[in-house]
Amino acid sequence: KLKAPRSRIPVVRLDLMATPPAAAPSSVDPKTQLNHFCQKFCQRPVTKSDISYTTNKFGNRYQAIVRLDCVQGQEYAGHLVLNQKDAEKSAAEQAIIAFSQSNLLQEAQPVDKDKKKKKQTKLTPEEHALRKAKQEEEGNPAVTPKTLLNALVMKIVKRYLQKGETVYETKTYAGGGHQATVKITALPDEWGSRMWAGHVCNTKQKAEQSAAEM
Repeated sequence: KLKAPRSRIPVVRLDLMATPPAAAPSSVDPKTQLNHFCQKFCQRPVTKSDISYTTNKFGNRYQAIVRLDCVQGQEYAGHLVLNQKDAEKSAAEQAIIAFSQSNLLQEAQPVDKDKKKKKQTKLTPEEHALRKAKQEEEGNPAVTPKTLLNALVMKIVKRYLQKGETVYETKTYAGGGHQATVKITALPDEWGSRMWAGHVCNTKQKAEQSAAEM
């Protein structure tokens, strides 16, 4: 069983490289969409230092990492593509997908000022302290078992993961439950052929996260 080290590792959504999500609509530029999200999240115009892209070349392909200093310094890696422009768009897509699976998009939605004010006035100091403690306990919603697993594997193999090196397979039972297994072919020796199975969960997404925790 693999366990993530205690040291802080930049969050890179490379698990999504193994199972590519559905592409964003062609009429919507992912980088523009990411800029709009950051503006809503920060409630101010974003600057060049808020969103930065770093592109690396592997053979004849490119992979970009986007860093969001305006959103807790999160980093997300895109797929390997044929040019630098598409690489940056792919990285932006991964960030948007990660936020859609967390609570950050809801936090970025505009809130009616009157409703927000009324809600805040109802909180006592004790309730506010409990709410803050709960948020600290939950931690960063973008950090999931799948992202931690991929960060750990990258540290072991000392390189970025390639497409198909992290494989999740999910089995759906007649009663409606889902159970997933994960296989990481990038690992050395017999570890590359091993499979880890998670618990039975009520959704496919939770089943994959459970397998990553194993």
